[in-house]
Amino acid sequence: MGREGQRGRRCEICTGCGLCPGVLTMRANLKVLTESSLFESAKSLENKDGLRLIAADIGTTTIAMELYLEDGSVEDRFAIVNPQTAYGADVLSRIQAARDPELQKHMMQMVKSALAQGAERFLKWKKEGERFVCVIAANTTMSYLLMGWDPAELGQAPFAASHLAGARFDLELSNGERIPCLLVPGFSAFVGGDLLSGAVACDMAQAKELTLLVDLGTNGEILLGNRDGILATATAAGPAFEGGVNRGIWGADLVKFTARLLEEGILDETGLLKEPYFTKGIRIGNVTVTKESIRSIQLAKAAIQTGIQALLNEKGIGAESVDRVILAGGFGYFLNPADAVRVGLLPAALEAKAIAGGNTALLGAKKIGRRLLTSAYWKNNSLWAPELPPVRVINLAQQEAFAEGYLEAMALRSI
Repeated sequence: MGREGQRGRRCEICTGCGLCPGVLTMRANLKVLTESSLFESAKSLENKDGLRLIAADIGTTTIAMELYLEDGSVEDRFAIVNPQTAYGADVLSRIQAARDPELQKHMMQMVKSALAQGAERFLKWKKEGERFVCVIAANTTMSYLLMGWDPAELGQAPFAASHLAGARFDLELSNGERIPCLLVPGFSAFVGGDLLSGAVACDMAQAKELTLLVDLGTNGEILLGNRDGILATATAAGPAFEGGVNRGIWGADLVKFTARLLEEGILDETGLLKEPYFTKGIRIGNVTVTKESIRSIQLAKAAIQTGIQALLNEKGIGAESVDRVILAGGFGYFLNPADAVRVGLLPAALEAKAIAGGNTALLGAKKIGRRLLTSAYWKNNSLWAPELPPVRVINLAQQEAFAEGYLEAMALRSI
């Protein structure tokens, strides 16, 4: 309690964040997890047609892009806040905004301009005779808004999705150059091409091991499966994991702080901070954790916990039967599995099996692109079809036990 931070501000609780002299950071333990050999190693992207691959991930909050060298390594990266956040932090807000045809058109232009900005940055690396091609992964709503498809059907029952087969289009740059793009297909209105790319990244179609892939972002998307079949679902986690509730605290840190407060007895499992912290919050480093930020993590983790349990129930197994857990997204990259278990985000049986996967949507897009570079794909007009085992999407809203399970999952305790 009461250590001095780097800037002289006094923390009211020590979390081992590493800012104070002599205090080791927990992040050091996570680096080992990210160096797992789980994913297929980089392979050559060399091809006889002189194509250079760009992979892009259009997230609800962030757009990320990578340009690759022929040996498969990253030559350059580009990331930008999705400009569509001006119309809301979540997909439902943007679906609502897109009811206005002019706003829908504007949102399409916004995201294409952001992609073009990244591609134009990469032009400095382009050699004479080379051509760029791009593989794009996105959740279903972002896919609709990218292509100019009316997303109204995604926001109302029965939540149908008429455009799940992916698409091909040319991205036009300010210099008049056009980059051929593939938009990765999706699974359903709520489980999109970003998660399909994640399945490709994890080699889920070939693996015998039962894999749980959890993409922790504004939209919590979850896959459970292997080469015999895949179950998929999605749940609205909200902005807590992306730092959108308590400015200055990102999701992994907020989970860590919450776990520490529970251990100290300052926070109980209902999410109640003891006085004097209930009213004013508690200072940790240069931020203050408030009752509102605690509630945001409760809501987010309850959504993910309930989604995971729904897939386990559908499979008829317990968490102990899962062979490996991939925590995807920027939040998952830094999340300490022990903290996730302490607050109930993950079942305790999964702690030792959890691996930080990073941006699996980008990695999967890269792997898809690598396969297409050596085929005739970019010379014809066909769409790419994924080679996956049977996939079944579980709609949590149609699960009778979902509401009750969600309320129970609000408790901040190990499960």
